Amino acid sequence: MKEGEWRERLRRGAASLGIDLTPEATERLWQHWQLVKEAGRRVNLTGVRDDAAALTAHYLDSLLPLALREEWPSSGLLVDVGSGAGFPGIPLRVVLGHTWRVLLVEAVRKKAAFLERAAGELALEGVEVRAERAELLGRDGLWRERADVAVARALARLDVLVEYALPLVRVGGRLWVYKGPRAREEVDACRNAVRAVGGEIAGQWRFLLPWSGGERWLFLVRKERPTPSAFPRRPGLPRKRPLAGPGGGEPVAGTAKGPDSRAEKRNGVGGGRC
Repeated sequence: MKEGEWRERLRRGAASLGIDLTPEATERLWQHWQLVKEAGRRVNLTGVRDDAAALTAHYLDSLLPLALREEWPSSGLLVDVGSGAGFPGIPLRVVLGHTWRVLLVEAVRKKAAFLERAAGELALEGVEVRAERAELLGRDGLWRERADVAVARALARLDVLVEYALPLVRVGGRLWVYKGPRAREEVDACRNAVRAVGGEIAGQWRFLLPWSGGERWLFLVRKERPTPSAFPRRPGLPRKRPLAGPGGGEPVAGTAKGPDSRAEKRNGVGGGRC
């Protein structure tokens, strides 16, 4: 797809969601996509290769929280946990503008190196990249409970994801969780796990993406209380022993006591519906 057609299609798709994109924003997003495609020959950044598919599946999808403008402050610190190729953090930063600082968290060093390069080539001021596990960053006093907003897209089931992200969010801040069609079952199964790390599920919205018609869900988690000092647990443990247990549902009583509690050891390992 030619640049002009892609940018106009992006602008129209965003407008259908109530998001106004400037010509500068569509240009930068096109440039980002070219960087992703070029780097994708060496680093596994995304399985999407087609221009039109990326426009919907990556860029319009990333911008969905901006369709809910009443839920967004005018400035602050945004943390993108598990940023990968920069989705959703880079599209959000491009559209939100320079009043927002952005931290892109990506543990895979090759992907983090790409993010550094992309932020530089796109001249995105106030963007920092950390090649580090979220579990470690959440215990770093420089970042713990500092973010006004965190975002996480296609990262993990909800009880795992909130243990990664909520320790980074200040009390009163927000976590936006991007999910697919089966999301409501997952969220209902993990509500108590969300509370265990200081959050409450405050809103949910269903979207059909322009052009593709793909179903997406956005969930808003508000940080109501400080995250207990036991969280996040050591790297790998949130995914190995998820807070809501191997099958989702109610977390075992006492889970929030930490990784050595007997209750947590009964949680076991594995996927489940959460």
